[in-house]
Formats: sequence, C-alpha cells, structure tokens
Amino acid sequence: MRRMSIILALSLLWLVPKDADASGNLSGRSVGMAGAYTQAARGVESAFWNPANLGFCRSSDKSLSVLSLGMSAYNNAFTLNQYNRYNGEFLTADDKQAILESIPAEGFNGSADASILGLGFSWGHLAFTLSGQGNSNLLLPKDPFQVLFFGNQINDTILLADSDGEAYASADLGLSYGRTIWSQGEKAILSGLSVRYIRGFAYQDVIQSQGEMFTLETGITGQGDFAVRSARSGNGYGLDLGITFNYNRKWSCGAFLGNVISAVKWNRGTQEKGYVFRVDSLLAEDFDVDSLVVDESYTRDIGSFTTHVPMLLRLGIGCQGARSLLTFDVEKGIKNGMGARDKLKASLGAEYRISRWLTLRAGLSAGGGQALEIAGGLGLKQGRCHLDLGIGMQKGLWPTRSEAVSMAITNGFDL
Repeated sequence: MRRMSIILALSLLWLVPKDADASGNLSGRSVGMAGAYTQAARGVESAFWNPANLGFCRSSDKSLSVLSLGMSAYNNAFTLNQYNRYNGEFLTADDKQAILESIPAEGFNGSADASILGLGFSWGHLAFTLSGQGNSNLLLPKDPFQVLFFGNQINDTILLADSDGEAYASADLGLSYGRTIWSQGEKAILSGLSVRYIRGFAYQDVIQSQGEMFTLETGITGQGDFAVRSARSGNGYGLDLGITFNYNRKWSCGAFLGNVISAVKWNRGTQEKGYVFRVDSLLAEDFDVDSLVVDESYTRDIGSFTTHVPMLLRLGIGCQGARSLLTFDVEKGIKNGMGARDKLKASLGAEYRISRWLTLRAGLSAGGGQALEIAGGLGLKQGRCHLDLGIGMQKGLWPTRSEAVSMAITNGFDL
C-alpha cells in the first residue's frame, strides 16, 4: 500500500499541470522561437503580443486564423522518465532518497496552461479574436513528502503551511487596433491597444493554508486550517497596450504592457470550502482509534469576488533580413500571479526561410524562475495557407526527459 501511494503521488505530480507565462497566445511560431515574439508577431497574433505591430499592415492586408492550439506543462521536480522508471517497482531507500532530492527546498511547484484561438481575423490595422484559455498553478511544501517516503522521527516538526494553488478557465472576445503615429523616412513610431471582454467559466484558489504537526515521545500532536474559494461563472474585461519604434527595414524595437486593466467579477456559484483538523497525542498502537479529531469541515455560499491578472511588461527587439529574422525579448511581471512572474525572463529567437514553403525556427529562454528552455519549430506554406509547429523543453532535449514541455500548432491564411 505504501509503495502504491508513492507511485500514485509521483504520477500525479508529473501530470500536474511551465507556469503559463500567459505572455501571449501560445502559437506554433511563438513557441518555436521560445517566446521571443514581441517584434515578430504580425496580423492576428499582434493582438496578443504587441497590438502596435498592426500598424505595419497595409489597409488591404487580411489574415485569418482558423486553428491555434497550444499547451504548456511544467514542474520543478520530476520528469515522465522518472515516473516510468519507478512505476510498479519496489522502491528502495535509495530510490526514495533520489525522488525526495528532486524536490527543491521551497517545495513542489507545478503549473499548466492551455490556449486555443478559435477564430482570428485581421483586416488592415484592425484584428478580431475569439480565444479560450485555462491555467493552473500548484505549490506544495516539501515536508509531507519526507513523511510519505521515510515516516516521521521523534522531535520532527512537519510544516503543512505555504501550500498554494490557483486555477481558472475563460474565453476572451478581443478587438485590437494599431497605427503609425509618427514617421520620417524609414523611421516610424506605432502604437496600439487590445480590449477584451472576458467570460469566466471556472475559478478556484487557496485562500487559507496553515498547519504543523509535532512528533514527540508522548505521541503526535498538531493542527491545520485549509480553505478554498471557487466560482462557476464570471464576467470581466482587459486592456493591453503596445508601442513599436521602427528604425529602418531591418531593425525595430517595441514594448508591450499587458493587463493594464484586468478584472473578472465572479458572481455565480461562489463558494468557500474549509477543513480544520487537530491531532492530540496520536500513538501508533492507537492508530485505528479515532484520535484524529476534525473540528470543522464546511461548504458555504459566499458573495461575489473580483480577481485581477498581474500587469506584465515585455520589451523586444528584432532584426529582419532577406531570409532571416532574429529577435530578443525580456519580460517581467509586476508581481507573481496567474500568468505573470516577478522574476526577469530573457528569450532569444531566430527563424530562417529555407524555401518558399519551408521556414525553420529555434530559440532559447532563461529566467522567470525556471530552467533554460530550448525550443524549435518549423513553418510550412503552400499558396496562401500556412501551418506552424513549435515545441519547447526545459532540462531535457526530449519531452519524456524534460521537466517542462510547451507545444503548439497554428493554421492560418493570408487573404
């Protein structure tokens, strides 16, 4: 039973859904360039990465995106190979120690992001988008893993606090506009904005997490208090701003400020679920006795509440050649939260057009509280139709050997 519990925990932890940097819609081209996309985005994708780039389009330019699917999964401890290695096997003390050492001192952190651009259409300086996304983030302290693998010792203190988590699913209806506000020769300044109506479908977050247990010669004592807030539906809005400076035909730089205004009011199915427990002198010989006293377990309706996505700043520079494109981005969230991290992240991307129908892409990113990411992808073009594929991995060059994987596919048309 103990072995099965360990295997189940490990398998779930790998599947727990890269903190989705939600730094833009996950497209095949952006993932293949490791997110260095502020100055690469054009047409419909400008709406998510830098709406000012819509100003580059001529009034007659049209583009249509009919499919863009992206997903990203991350954890800071385990790979799928570790799961396959230990699943169904008897775990030795060395195996347990190896698994435990994989978990950082700050605890296990896992997150997941999925996005879909159901429909995107741009015409000249305007873009319309209908998209959906889901995001989840989980943080668990390391102490319970220690107990799971090796049990508890006399005078041990097990901290159950610092657990955290948040998850949501929503759909966005967006309208973006970009235009040139100043020009002189090849030099130009472009600005743009994106406004979004947000329809929330589900939300859940941990609002209370504290507790500790002590192992004494007289038995185990402790207490804990956990509470989760949830909602089934909500409505909100968002505003993003962008600006680009075009120096000449090769060089440009820009800035994107995401979630300048962002709020969702959750007003349907709002609940709070709580769990409070106390342990008083629990002894091994009394384990089958109901010594674990649950003081309170409750579910109650609560009033509406409002959530905000932290503001995100991204700066980018691009160099366009006859067949090549080189880009560099840095980004930083104003604070930690769903879709943003307050640690600086840098990304470098490149693409090279081999022929009229084939483009190769590669990228590197580092920072943001995560390991070095290596990305690659390709673009296929036939007539007016294009298909882009991208994949990124951290701490590995193959999905099963990586702690984080990002994948995306995008299909669209130049009309």
